[in-house]
Amino acid sequence: MTSHTGAIIVAEGVGNFLKVRLPIRLDDGRTVVCLAWVHLRAAVIDDFVRRVHNDNLAGHRFEGLLCNAIGPWGEDVLRAPVILGGQRTNEDGSVRRSDVLESSDPLLGKVLTETWPAAFVIGDRFPRAPSS
Repeated sequence: MTSHTGAIIVAEGVGNFLKVRLPIRLDDGRTVVCLAWVHLRAAVIDDFVRRVHNDNLAGHRFEGLLCNAIGPWGEDVLRAPVILGGQRTNEDGSVRRSDVLESSDPLLGKVLTETWPAAFVIGDRFPRAPSS
């Protein structure tokens, strides 16, 4: 049996997954935000859901494993341990997805903390608009 809410998937016999934001800073001042799935242990997903229902998630940190290949680093970051930050509320009152804040994996840690050439990360798919 699988339960899916859009941001959470609970797949019996497979695991519990949360959709998160993984920010990548570019050398031109932009930030690319990749949406990714993170595997959470049952106790962690239960705590996450309880905190969401009690509106007590902001500022909370929890651990999981990255379940997506990301950009040019591909599968080298699969199953990397991650620390997630609790969801925050946007200015319009909508809830934003949890963010990947850090990782003890050397490569994913660099992805999160270093600034990357835009051409390396996004190529020419999203060119910067010329300044006027």
